[in-house]
Amino acid sequence: MHEFGDRERDHESLLPPAKRTKIGGNSARIAAEETETTRERKTRRTTMPEFRAETLDDFYKPCPNYRLPAELGAFSFDDKGVFQHDRSQLRYYNPPNQPSRLSMDLKVGYDGYVPKEKSGSPDLGPILRWISLNGHCFRPRNEPLSPNNGTSAGRASAAGETAVPTRLNETRPDNLLTNFVVWRGMLCKMLCSLYNQTEPWKVAATLYNGTVYLQEIETEEKRRQEAIMPPQQRATCYWGLKFEDYVTSRDPPAKVGPQSPTVPQQLAPGTVNPHRAFSSVVRTRMNSHSIVMVGEVDCCEHNSKEKSPQSYVELKTSRIILTDRNKASFRRHKLMKWWAQSFLIGVPKLVCGFRNDDGIIKSLQSFRISDIPKETQVDLTMWQPSVCLNFLDELLVWIRKTVIIDNPKVVYLLEWNTPYTRVTCEELSPNSEYVILPDWYLRKKSPPPYVPS
Repeated sequence: MHEFGDRERDHESLLPPAKRTKIGGNSARIAAEETETTRERKTRRTTMPEFRAETLDDFYKPCPNYRLPAELGAFSFDDKGVFQHDRSQLRYYNPPNQPSRLSMDLKVGYDGYVPKEKSGSPDLGPILRWISLNGHCFRPRNEPLSPNNGTSAGRASAAGETAVPTRLNETRPDNLLTNFVVWRGMLCKMLCSLYNQTEPWKVAATLYNGTVYLQEIETEEKRRQEAIMPPQQRATCYWGLKFEDYVTSRDPPAKVGPQSPTVPQQLAPGTVNPHRAFSSVVRTRMNSHSIVMVGEVDCCEHNSKEKSPQSYVELKTSRIILTDRNKASFRRHKLMKWWAQSFLIGVPKLVCGFRNDDGIIKSLQSFRISDIPKETQVDLTMWQPSVCLNFLDELLVWIRKTVIIDNPKVVYLLEWNTPYTRVTCEELSPNSEYVILPDWYLRKKSPPPYVPS
C-alpha cells in the first residue's frame, strides 16, 4: 500500500554476534554475557534523516486538503475504566435554560473526588481492540457483505450514527487500507508543534501491513511537570470534569428537562468519575494520507440533523477574560489547541464556561470551530491554521518515507524537542522495549480481558 517501501534491510546484520563460551566455563560469566547481549539488542539504535522545520515561512502556503471526518464507530469506558464496545457513555448536551444567570460551583464534590491514577501516555490497546472487533470497516467498499442469518444490522444512535451491517465471524483484513492509526491527542500535538515550543513530544512508530501505527511515549519533561503540579492546577482539572457534569445528561433533554440556571448541587460529592469516557473512531484524509484516529467526545446535540461526528459538542472551561493581555493569551494559546482538537476529529461546535478564580461559572459562550481561525486574523503573528496543517502534512510525508521496514517488531522513535527546529528519528533494533503491537493483535486472536491502565 505504501509507496516508499522499496528499500530493504537485513536486520540480522544489526544484531550483536552470539557470545562464544568454553565448555566448563564460569556459568555466572556466561549469564552476564547473555544478559548484556539481550540489553544491547534492546537498546541498539540507528539515527535516521531528520525532518527540519527551522522557519514558519516554509509552511505559509495554501492549506492542504482535509476531508471531513466520517465516523466508523465508537467505544466507551465504564465506571471502572473497562472497555465497552458500545456507546453507553455518550452524554447529551443539556445547558441551563437561562445561561445569562449562571452560578455553577465547580468545587462541589472535589473533597470526595478520586483522580485517575497516572499511567503515562495512552497506548493503542483500546484502538486495536476496536479494530479487531470491526473488521468490516476495513474491507474494500465493493466487497459483498456476508449473510447475517437474520441478525441485527446494527443500531443507529440518537446522535445520528449510521447503522453498519454486521458480519458473521468477521476477521480483520491484513491491510487496513489506511496509512496511519493514531490517537487524536498525539496528532493534535503534532499539528500545533510549530507554535507550541514548550511542549516536547515523543512517539513510537511501527509499520505493519502498510499501516503506520503511532503511539505517544511519555517524555521526561511531562513526568517532571506532573510530579510538581501545584494543588490549584490539580483542582482545575477536576473543574473541567465537573463542568461537563453540570451541562450534560445521560438521557435526552426532552426526558430530563432543561437545567436550572444556577444548577443546584444535584449531584452528591464524589460522583464525578474520571474513568467514564466515550470515544469516536473516525477516518479522514489529508492530501495523500488516509488516517484512522480516535478521540474522546464530551457530548452530542440531541436534535441535530447531522451525523456523528458533526453532531458532537466539545466542552471547555477558561478563566474570565478581564484584560487585553488575557484576550491575547486566550487567542494565542487556548483557541489554537481547542481548534486543533475539534477540527481533526470533525466536531463543529465548542462551548466554553468562563469561570472566576473561585471556580464559579459565570457565563457560557459557543464557538463554531470553523470560525475560530478568524480570531487570529487580527494579529498575523499569532498561529495560522495553514501553517499548522502544512507542517502536519509534510511531517506525515516524511514519516512515510522514513518508517519503511514493514515489521511489527521494528520501532522508530520520533522526537520533537529543544531547540524545536527538527523532528529526529532513531530506528531501533527488533524486539526493543518500545514494541507497540501485541501478539494477540498480530495473530488475529480474540482480545484478552481488558485491564484498565
